[in-house]
Amino acid sequence: MSEEAVKKVFLAIADISGYTQFMVSKEIEIEHSQYIISQLIKSIIQQIKIPLQVSKLEGDAVFLFAKKNDSPSTCEETRKEVGEKLLLFFSVFHDRLLEIKETHQCACGACSNIDALKLKIVAHSGEAFFYQINEFNELSGKDVILIHRLLKNSVPEKEYILMTDAAYSDIKFPVHIKVREGMENYEHLGTVKTLTYCYQP
Repeated sequence: MSEEAVKKVFLAIADISGYTQFMVSKEIEIEHSQYIISQLIKSIIQQIKIPLQVSKLEGDAVFLFAKKNDSPSTCEETRKEVGEKLLLFFSVFHDRLLEIKETHQCACGACSNIDALKLKIVAHSGEAFFYQINEFNELSGKDVILIHRLLKNSVPEKEYILMTDAAYSDIKFPVHIKVREGMENYEHLGTVKTLTYCYQP
């Protein structure tokens, strides 16, 4: 692992929950469910701009990162951008969800159960190893593993931003948000202190 490839990063995953239950068996329902999921994913991607970048799409989720800069002014601007975008993701997700409901008058299982789809976001800051396989840029390392483990957590709410201590210090939200402290335990990674913001539509 070369030093040049290791970067300090902010990591986040925007994940559409309820996806597994939403995917149903009939062919028309599968077609409609895929369309709905792709439109919701697209609504989030359209809001992403530098410093945030898409690492990859992971089925029903978008894996994002922002490289951290040592310049105080750049760092502060990144913190603001990240905070604004994380909250904006919920707005555009629900706006698109409502638009699909209003424009697709269909009684199939997928369209009838669209309200089951929710958005959750997990965030962590640390380091990532950047490497390339053909035309694909990949991220790896302990912190990349942790951000994915955070998707499996003990938060009872359906829509939220779950942040590690490190991530929370790297985010400057545009408004005051109420967070709840918690703990998650992961094999080989230990105990992780978390702060959770529960989204209320």
